[in-house]
Amino acid sequence: MKKLNALIERKNKLRKWEKQAADYRAGIIASVIANVNTTKNYKPEDFVPKEKKKKSWKEQLEFVEMLNEAFGGEDKRGGAE
Repeated sequence: MKKLNALIERKNKLRKWEKQAADYRAGIIASVIANVNTTKNYKPEDFVPKEKKKKSWKEQLEFVEMLNEAFGGEDKRGGAE
């Protein structure tokens, strides 16, 4: 089982690297197109998606509560208010 887990972990790292490489290649193309059409000097990194930190369940809940309030929703959890 340890060997299988090691292989899966290795494959996941390779997939992550392949995605980063593909994103960077797309960033190169996008920056070339942007630089040809403007005077601003863009870099490939300007077009590569940033890796986001995963939010905890508490942060996600706070966000949902904020959206619920903003859109006039009703809290039906039955908690004491």
